[in-house]
Amino acid sequence: MSGRLRIFFDFLIFSNIFLSICVTSLVVETSLVLTNGFNDLRYPFFLFCATLFLYCFHRVYRSDFRSQEEKLSARHLWIKNNLRFFYSVLVFSALGALISAVLFVPFHILATLLPVALISIGYTIPCLPWKGKWLRLRDLPGIKVFLIALVLGLTTVLLPVLAYSSYGSLMSPAIFIIFLRRMFFIFAITIPFDIRDLEYDQRNGTRTIPVILGVTKAKAVAFFALAIFIGLALFQYFMVSNTKIEYVFALVLSALISAWMISISGKKKQDRFYSVFLEGMMLLQCLLILMASKLSL
Repeated sequence: MSGRLRIFFDFLIFSNIFLSICVTSLVVETSLVLTNGFNDLRYPFFLFCATLFLYCFHRVYRSDFRSQEEKLSARHLWIKNNLRFFYSVLVFSALGALISAVLFVPFHILATLLPVALISIGYTIPCLPWKGKWLRLRDLPGIKVFLIALVLGLTTVLLPVLAYSSYGSLMSPAIFIIFLRRMFFIFAITIPFDIRDLEYDQRNGTRTIPVILGVTKAKAVAFFALAIFIGLALFQYFMVSNTKIEYVFALVLSALISAWMISISGKKKQDRFYSVFLEGMMLLQCLLILMASKLSL
């Protein structure tokens, strides 16, 4: 990879812009599956800015308390060397989320997403009193990956549904299945991040799934989650009318590629691998669904 190309990719990855694009792509995917079309950028823009702000905030909050190993990682060295730019991204993403929330996100959507936002903040900021100290939600044993799956599942399904429909539509079988399979997919591709952080979590007493079960069994859990994801996609095709077979093929293919990426993940992989080839599975799934929507016309 050339020097300029690497600089560009480091900028996308370490500024959290690429991750925010990946998360936002799931909103586009939901819209494509439910309506077979997408032409409204307002709500994806809001989610992109909100996601970018939260992840940038997560990186800068309590940065002085991170381990020496973390501070020497490629991500944190990049942030340190580009601190002014990183804070600019933080500020502009906050302004983008605020302005879009005021201008075009209805109050009922903001109210519905408020608990999700509080969970996201509690993931980073200590909010639970425990034995004379305060814990973050992510510090609770084995819960970190579940919180990420829940937050992203709710956000990327609730936002487009409430934007273009009503609360009553949330009770439809199609929406519930999409939400479940979205959670299982996020759950699966998040487990490798805990495998990457295994030694750090062991030293700090954070009981993640790899810490509790070991690497091999943790990967098996991720594969099982992807199997459920595929089962839900097939169930939706047979049980929910107007579900197109092209979408099912796209979802199954994304699950198989994700399973391969999980299988080759490990503690020695760099941050770039996880950001591009695991977080990027969200974007890949959206692109596959987009291709399926074109083929089904």
